[in-house]
Amino acid sequence: MTKPKIPTKPGIAFGGGYYACRFFIDDQAYALIVAPKATGAIDPMPWIESTANVAGATSYNDGLANTAAMVKAGSALAKKITGLRIGKFKDWYLPSRLESLIAHHELGSVKAFRPDGKQAFDIDWYWSSTQRAADSGYAWMQTFGDGFQYGYHKSDVSRARAVRRIKI
Repeated sequence: MTKPKIPTKPGIAFGGGYYACRFFIDDQAYALIVAPKATGAIDPMPWIESTANVAGATSYNDGLANTAAMVKAGSALAKKITGLRIGKFKDWYLPSRLESLIAHHELGSVKAFRPDGKQAFDIDWYWSSTQRAADSGYAWMQTFGDGFQYGYHKSDVSRARAVRRIKI
């Protein structure tokens, strides 16, 4: 199997969504892909209906591992995202804190992702898959207005946007 040619510019349609950037987990490089707004944006819902610790969901950079832990713990949000089929891809997940920050930073200047663009994140809070390590009743959120991150009650509702990654 040949590896796909990875874009070098954020906002290029790629891999079922839009290329955000190259990032690393340990020594492994990945391409981060943000799902299209029409098919990968999730209406407000809780991160999970519990304040109990979700073991394995505190990674700052590995949203795939966090999301798997959330599914195992019964998160309807994580189940909804991992159940997405966008194009021919079914490996979508909830981004980590780092992946959320990357999406904000790298796509913020791309015309389609600006506030009036077709792929824009709403100027609102979005869940990340990263549970707060210091208090398991909270998970980290990302705002796509000013880029701020904040820990919020996991049982409260917020938006989400699916991502996927490709090993490069």
